[in-house]
Order: sequence, then C-alpha cells, then structure tokens
Amino acid sequence: MKCCSRIRFTAPQWLLPVLLLGFMAAPAEAKSPKYRDIYDTVAANPILTKFAAMVQASDLGTFFSSRGPFTVFVPTDSAFAKLPPGMLDTLLRPENKERLQDIVLFHVVSGKRLMAMDLKGLKSVLSCEGDPPSPLILKTTRTGAQLVFKAKIVHADIKCQNGVIHEIDTVLMPPEASLPPIAAPPPPAPATNAVPANPSATTNATPANTNAVPDNPVAPVAAPEPTPR
Repeated sequence: MKCCSRIRFTAPQWLLPVLLLGFMAAPAEAKSPKYRDIYDTVAANPILTKFAAMVQASDLGTFFSSRGPFTVFVPTDSAFAKLPPGMLDTLLRPENKERLQDIVLFHVVSGKRLMAMDLKGLKSVLSCEGDPPSPLILKTTRTGAQLVFKAKIVHADIKCQNGVIHEIDTVLMPPEASLPPIAAPPPPAPATNAVPANPSATTNATPANTNAVPDNPVAPVAAPEPTPR
C-alpha cells in the first residue's frame, strides 16, 4: 500500500477558498445526516436535548466527535422524567462534573458499532465507565423488545459517521459505589438589597414641622419712650 503522506494534490488558486470553506466546521443542523458524527447527531435531534446538555456540561463533546467507533444508548428527553426531581439540574452543576462524566460514559460502548441485530446475540457489553469498566446487561423479550437493563430501545440503528445511536426510554445509572459523591451546593450569595431593620423609622418618618412655634420664644422689644419737648 502506498503511503498517503507521499501523495500531493495541487489545487488551482481559485479553488483554495472553496476548500477552506469545506474544511470549516459547520453547525450540526447544516450537516447532512450522512456526515454527522455522534455529537452532531445528538445536538441536532429535538428529542435528545437533555442528553446533549449533559454532554456539553461534561466536556465530552470532543470525545463523541472522535474517530470511534462507538455504540451509544441515548435517553430521550421524556426518559429524564423518571429521574428524581432536580437530579438533572444537580448533575449539571460544575462541581458535579466528574460524576456527570461517569454517568454519560455509562451509556457508551467504545470500539464497536453494534446494530440492533448484533445486540440480540449478546448478554452484556462493557461501557466506558469505571475501572474496570462497568457492564451493560442486554436482554431481548419474547415480544422482540430490546432492553439495556430496564431501558427499552425505542429507536435503533441511527447511523453516524463514527458509530451508531440507539434511543432508550430510561436514563442508565452506574452503581452508586463507583460514582463520586454529589458535591454540596455553593452557599447563597449575600443579599445586596437588604431591607432596613425599621424601614418606617427612616423611609416613612413624619417630616419635621418647620413652622412650629419655638419652645422659648424671643421676648418682644419694648417701644422707645417719646422725647420730651
């Protein structure tokens, strides 16, 4: 096989701006589905916005755009309704980034492009979470539904440039023992517009009467006596 580094292509000068525009990263919505990687595909899907927010907050966007291949089980937005109230907001806080990364990676199988037919012949696969990696238990029901633990695959075989996505109806959670503890929320910021202790004493005080008679009035001046003639 010839070494690719020895092959040179000399483009005409007028074509260079066109090539540069082609190499520039386009938004996920502008890319054809055929050329979208997993990160692009998740970002462009209107029912995967919450998982997209998890990927962004965990700084794993570059990972999902790398060569792969990957098999990713992506929970739909409706799947997050099964989580305890406020859990997603807690996970998206910066102090819980490491825990969030582990949860996101628990949805990923690296090095394999597993289609739905491939999953039917497997009992488990290894996720990218943990050391050693935590397994994902697979099952196919009698009716043909495919499960990852208790999460049902509701839309399979979404092909991407660097792998495949299977949409699921439940968020996958690694064993709690393998996750970092949830960080305490930051203390509330001090109030800058505090109300005075006795606002009526300052804002609603009765103005002083400037026309009041003084307590010690000045004695009247006596009239001058008439001058004798």
